[in-house]
Formats: sequence, structure tokens, C-alpha cells
Amino acid sequence: MDPGMIGVFIPIIAVGGFFAWMISLSPLGKAIAERLRHGPLPRGGAGTPQDQAELVETVDQLRREVAELSAPAIIKGPGRISGMTSTDDQLAAAVDDMLGAPRSEGLEKVKPARLSGIRELYMLMTGDFDLHGGYYPEQAKLATTADFTGLVKNALNKVVARQWESMGRAGYDWWKSIVKVEHFETLNTITGILTGTVGSLSTVAEQGEYTELPIGDSPETADFVKYGNYIPLTLELIDRDETRKLRQYPIELANAGIRNLSGLIAAVFTDNAGVGPSMADSGALFNATAVTTAGGHANLLTTALSAAQWDVVAAAMYNQPMLIRNEAGLYGTGAKMAIEPRFCLVPRSLRKTAFDAFLNAWDVSANVHAENLLKGNVVPLVVPEWTDATDWAAVIDPAIVPGIIVGERFGLMPEIFIANRESDPAVFMNDEHRLKVRHFLAVLVQDFRPLHKSNVA
Repeated sequence: MDPGMIGVFIPIIAVGGFFAWMISLSPLGKAIAERLRHGPLPRGGAGTPQDQAELVETVDQLRREVAELSAPAIIKGPGRISGMTSTDDQLAAAVDDMLGAPRSEGLEKVKPARLSGIRELYMLMTGDFDLHGGYYPEQAKLATTADFTGLVKNALNKVVARQWESMGRAGYDWWKSIVKVEHFETLNTITGILTGTVGSLSTVAEQGEYTELPIGDSPETADFVKYGNYIPLTLELIDRDETRKLRQYPIELANAGIRNLSGLIAAVFTDNAGVGPSMADSGALFNATAVTTAGGHANLLTTALSAAQWDVVAAAMYNQPMLIRNEAGLYGTGAKMAIEPRFCLVPRSLRKTAFDAFLNAWDVSANVHAENLLKGNVVPLVVPEWTDATDWAAVIDPAIVPGIIVGERFGLMPEIFIANRESDPAVFMNDEHRLKVRHFLAVLVQDFRPLHKSNVA
């Protein structure tokens, strides 16, 4: 509009119409706008420019008041950015989903694009469309700091961890209750350390001489053993997009790892026709020889499992002497250990017998309706690898007296590695990226006292 026409145009606008127009242009809020419309100001007739100027000033003043009143509710302080994810995060979540792995912490709510399979991931990240087994950045489609090997390895290791836990819940972690797990910083030979070797301190007279305290020692040792295998991730498998097969690989590796560890500990009780490994004192782990004799352990019986026989075994373990020195004149001379066994190990065939003896509220071993005094005091554990239908064992809580030590060097679970560089011999010679699983373990039997075996004929 020509500025010169404003002076002509404004006077002909009714005050009420001009006022309504001003209110409609001003963000005053419904309540204040209504108050202005129905207030004492003129709402009609031919107003003068002075009237219109007064209206404009009134509306501006109210607008400033509204802004001041609403400012505290609008201004919340410095803004915060949250919920943002990078390309690497999106890709990691997509790979986890593709391989059936649990999402990493913090990525649970990420919604990445879905990968069709391992072939698409490989091509996008490596640019190796001709399947030479190398990395071609000029052809790679994803701008990311992550690499194909690392993403796949991380996802597969998470699947291993989850499957390890699943197999444990299925019964393959029975050994966790009867062993002490220790981490070691080197692969050096492990040496046993005995617990509960000092029965009491000697009396020292005034100005008397202190005598040497005979401390128990353990000459038992164990070496770390490396376990492992590899599974080929061939270029043909990638080109055929066999993602389903790849998802199964870490599950099989986890199964093999936990079964192997379970078998190693189960064999402590079954090696050498059921008497276990030979100890440094020249006796078998389980033997019936008196503890006052060199190599005697007095921890082997032949009676079938029952509540009554459990009490016999528990009494024998309770009366085991503390070990002092492994030398003549000191065999079996320590004070009694006075600790009851906590765990009863059985094969699957004795599961019901053990549950009846230790878990039922009522004693069903005799034809009487009596309260089961063993309930809550003994924990039955089924050992999957045991095949003898009648043998069983008793073990003291390792938190009190550890008899079996499981040493781990790089973690208790096996770890997956992937070799996929173009220079790797397997890639060049066999067109395969190798998924290697490695597991360092040591199983040490350091003390016979918390272990008891019953080899039933």
C-alpha cells in the first residue's frame, strides 16, 4: 500500500473493526483478547487517528505484559540434545539384529534399516564385489569407522554369551556351585593353596619363645590347556547369503565350550575307574585308606544314595582332619574340619532319589509321615556327563573349603576371533574367513577333604 494512502485509509476504519484487527494480529491469549473486546474501549463509530493510536499502544502494552508473564514457563535453560545415534551405532544395531544377537547397551531403541543378510553387509562394507577377499574403500558404500570383521565378531561373541547362559540354565552350569573360579594374569602353572590348616595357636609363656606354626601346604599343580577350533566363513557362503547358517555357528561354539568345561569337572570324579586323578601325596583323589597313612584320604565308600547314607558320608567329611604338613608323624593329626557337605552330585538316573531325599518336605524314604530334616540343607546337582547309574558324590561349599579350582586366563567363556584380511593365507588359499574359537582353562584339584565319592557296586 502507498504510504500516502494510510492517512486516508485509517480514519474510515471503524474503531471496533480496527481494534478487532489489531487483536487478531497480536498473540495475547484467548482470555486477554476477550477482555479487550468487551472492555471500556470504544467498539464502533468513526474513530479519530488519536483513538486508533491509543488502541495500538494498549495492544502493544498488553503484549509485553503477556510475554513477561509467560517467559518463566517458556525458557527452560540451556537446550539438551539426546537420543542421537551415529552411523556406527545404526550399523552395529543392524548387524546384531541380523545375527540374532542382543543389542549393545544404549542401542536398545535404535531403529536401523534392516539388512537382508551377510552378503549385503559384506558388499556394503568391503566393496569386494568380485569376492577377492579384500577391502576396496573406493567401492564401499558405507562411510563408517567400523569394519566388517569387528562388527561380525562382536555380534557373534554376544550370541556366545547368551547361549552360554541358556545352556547353563538347562543344567550345564551345575559345576558353578562346587568349584572356585579364579582369574590368572599369566599362563604359568597354577599351584594349590589349602584352606583350613591351622586348628589352634600354641600357648606362649611369659618371655617364652615362639614356636614355628606348622602350616598346611598343597603341592598340587595344574597347567593351562588351550582349547579351540575354527569354522570357515567361505566366500561361497557369503555369496549364497547363508545368514541362517552363520547365526548357528556361535550357538554351536558356545555349546561346545560349556560342555567341554562341564566334562572336565565331571571327569574329576570319574577318571581312573571312578577314583579320580592321582594326587601329589601318591594317593588317588578318592580312596578308603586312613588319613593317618601317606596318601590316605578316607573319602571313598560303596553304599547307594539314601538319606541315611548321606548322614554317614556327611559325618565322615565332618570328621576329616585339617591338613598340617604332608610328612610322617603329621598325617591326620590336625583338628577335625567340622564342616558339613552342601552339594550332592548325582547322575540323571538318581535325580528323583536325590530330590526325594533333599527337597521334599516330608521324608519318603521310610514308611512314616515325618518331616524331612535335610530339606534346605543339601542341594542336589545332576551331572550331565555321568553315565554310571548308581555312583554319587558329596561336596562342601567351595566358599568355605575349595577343593576344585577352575582357572581362566581370558574369561570363563570361549572367545571368537575372525581372520579375514586379504593377506591371510586362508583367504588367499581357501577363499574363507576363519571363525576361530579359543578357550584357555585349567582345572586344579587342590584338596581332597571337601570331596567324597560313593562308587556303588
